Amino acid sequence: MPVLVLLLTTASVASADATSNTESYACRALTCSTLIPARSVDDPTTNDCGYRNGNEWWVDYIAGSLAWDSSGTREPITVALFDDGVRTDHPDLRNRLWTNPAEAQGKPGVDDDNNGYVDDIHGWDFVDNDADVSPQGECIGRASHGTLMASLIAAERNNAEGIAAAGSDGARVMVLRIAGCGGSSKDRPDPQRLIRALEYATRMGAKLLSFSAHWAATTPELDAAFAHIADNPSPHPAIVITSVPNKGESLAGYPAAYTFPRIVRAVPIGDEDIISPGTSAAPPGLNFGAPSACVLGASAGSSGYRIERGSSNSTAILTGLLAGIWSSPRYARLAPEEFLAQVVRARMLETPRRSQPDSLGRYPKGVPLADACTLAAKGKTARVCLEPGQPRGPSK
Repeated sequence: MPVLVLLLTTASVASADATSNTESYACRALTCSTLIPARSVDDPTTNDCGYRNGNEWWVDYIAGSLAWDSSGTREPITVALFDDGVRTDHPDLRNRLWTNPAEAQGKPGVDDDNNGYVDDIHGWDFVDNDADVSPQGECIGRASHGTLMASLIAAERNNAEGIAAAGSDGARVMVLRIAGCGGSSKDRPDPQRLIRALEYATRMGAKLLSFSAHWAATTPELDAAFAHIADNPSPHPAIVITSVPNKGESLAGYPAAYTFPRIVRAVPIGDEDIISPGTSAAPPGLNFGAPSACVLGASAGSSGYRIERGSSNSTAILTGLLAGIWSSPRYARLAPEEFLAQVVRARMLETPRRSQPDSLGRYPKGVPLADACTLAAKGKTARVCLEPGQPRGPSK
């Protein structure tokens, strides 16, 4: 059975893993291209300094504030994050992790829920086969791809520091460590490990499965595992959100190459609604543009944040957006297929907001831009949400 080569697709623009005691990197007056700082914000009452100071242009680009809810009455969507681990004590993440109540309230060293995994409180490390889902080995002290992705999905809002995300109130992250960041064979995900992680995610109730990565080769067993989740019919249905890479490959790779009906793809978007140069071709279907450039997110360094670019960002941002929308009272009772049909296909896919065509002719009509405008209501809207007949202005 071949070994998968997992490509985690972000590139650093700037970082500050060693922040000062008086001002975190997220709070500083940052600049990046024409995107940071944003001119203004949709919800100035939110006290996260990264958002309030205009360093999170991408939140308002997707109308993310419409997915926020201060009532505390929501039942969050469980999001399974397949990555290299997450710094679980990060101040923007420690209260936004999925928690397995049987293990959290059970006895240490005991498989309290009899699922075959001992002390799996926030997920599982499928690399080292234990319950510690934080970055390990060579990953310790590095930026941590998974930590960044988790923050773009569900960073805690209104905690007076750091950043916010569209899924701040509606997502809880189940951490599934499937890869390391070193060069050893152990760090590379193999198909059987990934199959086990997929089975765990759906058995433990994840509704959204987020892959900010891609790989070129597949196996019949891996194909069957994804079909079991993302095709019809399925005893454990879930929605897979996957990255369309922008590294110059002609084809998107897996899992974006799958054509199952519950696959949603994130197409990377930068300045001026432009699809990122070098973005691969993706099959037709549920393809949405989401921000990729100049994205501020959490780092595994002490109290750290980073600005990154890459299609990984688009996938995590789209995942958090879908979780925020799905958890809203309007849609919270929908099953996965109903949410796809009534919200993703019927409303989000029909948005008047579209990207520009790409330079390679792979998306000649552009792609619909993802946003939470389906949640807009009288007295609560966002600048990017257009009324019928309203002339279109800049998206950012």
